[in-house]
Amino acid sequence: MADLGIVIAPGAEPYSTLGELARAAEEAGFSAIFVSESNNDAILSCAEMARATSRIKLVTWIVNIHFRVPVTCAAAAAMVQEMSGGRFILGLGVSHRPLLESLGIEMGNGRERLRAYTVEVRRLLRGETLAPGVALRLSAPRHRVPIYYAALALETARMAGELADGIELYMCPPQRMQRLARAARDEAIRHGRKPSDVTVTMGLPAFVHDNLDRAMAAARRRLAFYGSLPFYNRQMAKAGFEAEAQAAMAAAQRGDRTAAEAAMSDRLLDSMALIGPPSRCLEKLAAFREAGAELPIIRPNEIDQDQNATIRSAIEVFAKAL
Repeated sequence: MADLGIVIAPGAEPYSTLGELARAAEEAGFSAIFVSESNNDAILSCAEMARATSRIKLVTWIVNIHFRVPVTCAAAAAMVQEMSGGRFILGLGVSHRPLLESLGIEMGNGRERLRAYTVEVRRLLRGETLAPGVALRLSAPRHRVPIYYAALALETARMAGELADGIELYMCPPQRMQRLARAARDEAIRHGRKPSDVTVTMGLPAFVHDNLDRAMAAARRRLAFYGSLPFYNRQMAKAGFEAEAQAAMAAAQRGDRTAAEAAMSDRLLDSMALIGPPSRCLEKLAAFREAGAELPIIRPNEIDQDQNATIRSAIEVFAKAL
């Protein structure tokens, strides 16, 4: 059976639905649930799903390192790893400068902060003392906690090859995915590791609808936001969509939502997302797998249904690819 992940996270729906959705994904044969973090706590969401499941892996997608000091992150990760019987994976990322600045948080050098954060979390998970001269320590989990990095830049992918167990990619065409994966694995070799030590996950926004035009319109509305984020905008440009990236950022800077959406060409959207009827989406998923996505991640997006119904429909559609 091929590996396949799906994004499940609370949004407008109550937290109590997480367990039901997690069980549905596990029963359908999905390999992993990835929990995004926006108006929720991804680690706590994984804990809730751990109680409702027995086999499926639970992955944060991602934990924002600026929202938690290493000791609280490590303590929570250790607890969920024990609760899940070793099924938890800690996905870490640096978030985005505009969001952090709006919250009064200084990003600084995000990549170097991620490096230091990883080293400290790993140290604490080994059961070492919280600080020199302090007797307190965490209870080390019986199962090691793998760490994945959200990676949009080659430099972060390379750092994952050195320090992490996997990379979490999102919204990049197959060629860009291959380049990031190769960078991570080359660096793994350089540090005496095996290329297989770094798992390549590939997040794919899914807009499933029998009407291709409606699906494409929904994708344009939803994904235009990413064109305003410097990291994603840069990735779009490096993936061969310089004109779209420039137009999207210019529109975002003047607050023109309509122009930002118009900047998202069909070609750009189709290269990064699964859009249209189920058969078309399954074909595109197969193409990403063929290009090297070890663990594709389906990110369901609502069109005509509410969030829960959209996730359930996605489970049903993409279970055919298992």
